[in-house]
Amino acid sequence: MSSYSFSHQFYQRWTCAPEPIRASIIQELTDITTLLKAETPFETFVFSTHDLDAHLDDLYENHEAEQAIAKAIADKQAAEQLIFEQQRLEEEQKIKAAEEIKRQEEAHLTKESRLKEQALEEKNKHKEAENTQIEAEKETLFADDKNHLEAAIKLKTADADETEIDDKVDTIINDESDNEKHIVSSKTISEHANATDDDSIKNDSTINAINNKASLAISLAVKDAKLSVTHKDLIHELEMQIDDYLSDQMMLMSENLKSWLRAEMTQHLSEQDKTLSNGNPPKN
Repeated sequence: MSSYSFSHQFYQRWTCAPEPIRASIIQELTDITTLLKAETPFETFVFSTHDLDAHLDDLYENHEAEQAIAKAIADKQAAEQLIFEQQRLEEEQKIKAAEEIKRQEEAHLTKESRLKEQALEEKNKHKEAENTQIEAEKETLFADDKNHLEAAIKLKTADADETEIDDKVDTIINDESDNEKHIVSSKTISEHANATDDDSIKNDSTINAINNKASLAISLAVKDAKLSVTHKDLIHELEMQIDDYLSDQMMLMSENLKSWLRAEMTQHLSEQDKTLSNGNPPKN
């Protein structure tokens, strides 16, 4: 029969004991109660557990083994859970790092794009300023060249007009002298006209030769010169202005010469008719 020792921590120890141990102790107490009954034969009575202490030691060993196994399983699960949490945290950190890298790359690309746009805008502004300055210089150069050309044309035209006026005055003086002497005749007029035509032809040939030489020199100069498109446009504009100006001047000169010719010839022929009607034929 087993012996028991009770202490003040019985309740705590009893409630903390495993269920199989408590069941074995209760069974031992039940057997003792049965043995103490009067009707129970002492000689033939057998306890349910032959050696309670050994049985309790086995039960404690089994309980401890189960606890160790449970603890091992719990530790393994905890370790696995820890590993899982670590992996989850690492994955989250990787995702956050990738997102941060992507955000930084996007910010860098945005910054580069903004800087490129600013550089392009600055370049366009600088180019526009240069084009404006070039246009202003071009207009200034065009205005200066135009003023110089107009001044040169006016100077040459003034010289040509003075020469024309002097020629007209000399012609008028010579005509008046011829009228006073009454030596103008049809033959003289014809010969004078023929001589004038010959001189005109010679002068025209001379002028054409000079113009050809000048044109050749100008063509060579223009051929050798390397001009920009702006300068070529300027020269073309000036040439058109010269053509317009000379066309107007030549038309005006032609009208003046025709008017002068009509007046002179009318006067000359009228005086010749008067001379013939007075009976004084022209002298040959």
